[in-house]
Amino acid sequence: MKGRLIMTSGQSPVRIGVLGAARVVPCGLVQPAAAVPGVQVRAIASRTLARAQALAAKLQIPLARGAYEQVLDDPDIDAIYVALPPARHAPWVRKALDAGKHVLCEKPLTPTAAVAEELVRHASARGLVLQEAMHVQFLRTLRRQRDLVASGALGRLLHVDSCCRFPHVPFIAGDFRLRAELGGGARLDLGGYAVTCLRIVSGEEPEVVSVQHRSDTPDVDSWMKATLRLPSGAAAVAECGFKGAYQPRFGVTVRGERGEIAWDPAGLACTIDGRVTKEAIPAGWTYRFQLEAFAKRVRGETSDARPPEDAVATARVLDAMYEHAGLTRRDAMVDA
Repeated sequence: MKGRLIMTSGQSPVRIGVLGAARVVPCGLVQPAAAVPGVQVRAIASRTLARAQALAAKLQIPLARGAYEQVLDDPDIDAIYVALPPARHAPWVRKALDAGKHVLCEKPLTPTAAVAEELVRHASARGLVLQEAMHVQFLRTLRRQRDLVASGALGRLLHVDSCCRFPHVPFIAGDFRLRAELGGGARLDLGGYAVTCLRIVSGEEPEVVSVQHRSDTPDVDSWMKATLRLPSGAAAVAECGFKGAYQPRFGVTVRGERGEIAWDPAGLACTIDGRVTKEAIPAGWTYRFQLEAFAKRVRGETSDARPPEDAVATARVLDAMYEHAGLTRRDAMVDA
């Protein structure tokens, strides 16, 4: 294993190499990197050099490589951004860590909790940063809602509804989200957002009670809704979907003994003890906040990112949702 990167404020920038030419690369990394001091996107690799060169030219990334290993072996790269289909995350995250690189991996970290937990241990043993790119954790509305619930403003928690569904998600030919062997399905694509938001707001780890789902092709869910139970006794629902006859919706509604706190277009709508108020909350740029947090962790500074174990906790809920739905587990597909 190569030496661990130790940085402090004012030293050389965090130099990032990208594995994969996914559509998320511009908004998930390159654009925020231009706004985060001390971060540089230095290289991008794809399975074909021509594709890497085309994206490098478009995004003004200095180096294009036709093999992922070439980025991992580059001594001038400090960290790796993994932007591959979910089923390919685990082997390349592991290889990046073995090459002594810190890793920011697109969600989900892996398709199953057991493998996610193994990767977290792998990173810890090497003294390296591993962060799942779950940018919704940086939503200001979500964090404010969490703080209000934690303050006891609603009294005893009764119900949490967390939803992330978009019925007309655009797909390209061969889209990994529609292929089981690559980690497709709404649960892995959008379900992590719904479950993560639910866990953050409630501050509890939910247990799956039952699941409804629809699948257009075997083992690729297009919509899923889980009924859950929280340790406090509150009920909860986590819903996700990228195809279907329903209205788009992304948000969390929390109901307690004293009222309700829900997302609205400007921030939060609160009804507490019969009094209705609205709180405007600036949206903020979650991908920038995510990259800033990652860079701070690489430098050994304090960060407000949730620990890597958080990805494991969300994955456990997603695993249970799949089991209750009777769909094929992805364990055997993880290293595809």
